Amino acid sequence: MSSLAERIFGLNIEPITPTKPSQGVDLQNVEVVTAVGGQDPMIEVVPGLEPKQSVDVLEMPPLPKATNTKSTNLKLKSFGFVSFFAAVGNIFGIFGGLNSLCDGSKCNSEATRLNWIDLHNITNEAGWSLPYPELGIPDYVALVCSLLVLIIAFTKK
Repeated sequence: MSSLAERIFGLNIEPITPTKPSQGVDLQNVEVVTAVGGQDPMIEVVPGLEPKQSVDVLEMPPLPKATNTKSTNLKLKSFGFVSFFAAVGNIFGIFGGLNSLCDGSKCNSEATRLNWIDLHNITNEAGWSLPYPELGIPDYVALVCSLLVLIIAFTKK
């Protein structure tokens, strides 16, 4: 701290002696060493110490490899298109042929749309919805989410 005060403010601070008798018993004398300034006034040269390594010997670590954003963007666009066409196709009953898997007692042959929220229940009536004029919240959510994925894929660089 005294070397900082000397460099910044030009003050020479003498060593402080403790004022309490309990701290002053058998203390060793401290040698005051004046810092020797080099060519750069912000670098302190301490006598008797040598630098461990020269600055020119240090090597920069290798840069991380850039990820291939084109393939990531292509995957995002592909997923967006597939999900959009699946959502629109489901609205118009493109998956209606899978209704033959429904073997429950309340299965309706008129139900030609998959119910996205109960997709795991396509073998019973909970997995199916009535055709186009009736749309449910899962259909709207699937359509909006697929459009958001497409928008993100095309605006991302």
